[in-house]
Amino acid sequence: MADSEPTTPATSATSANTGNIVALHSSSKDERPSEKVIGFVKRHPVITVAGGLAVGAAVAALLPRRMTRGAATRAVSIAQTAGTTTLLFGKRAGDEIRLLGHRASDETHAALEGLEERAEHAGDYAAGKLEKLATAALGFASSIARKSGKRIEQAGEATSEGTHKLADFAEDLRKKVGH
Repeated sequence: MADSEPTTPATSATSANTGNIVALHSSSKDERPSEKVIGFVKRHPVITVAGGLAVGAAVAALLPRRMTRGAATRAVSIAQTAGTTTLLFGKRAGDEIRLLGHRASDETHAALEGLEERAEHAGDYAAGKLEKLATAALGFASSIARKSGKRIEQAGEATSEGTHKLADFAEDLRKKVGH
């Protein structure tokens, strides 16, 4: 058997937890009281709501009835005022948004009309240039065709003249050989 080294238990591979088998909570910094309350509410939402209702019921039971009715009336009045104000602001915001939407639509339409006009002008310009180019190409092709036609005609005349001469020479040769 080979020399065996003593084995050590496996540890976590994180640098914050070197040598520990179980991760240990790091010491937390002093939390602010508001963070502690928010943490509690997030962990125990049902208890928080139930506690709020219980405290509200206890405060309502300790207040005299006249004070409760007056406060409730004022609270309802304030809530109605807040609701009406919210409704008015909402209507104004909706009107402003509609107006902005119409303006944006009009500006977009005007911009598209301008682009359409520019594209039409560019198309007309390109068509004019292509027409001029085609006319020039047609003139060039006609000139080449005329010159080629003249040369072919000259070549045909030369060939015809040469053929007549050859035929006359052959006729003369036949007469000399045949008699």
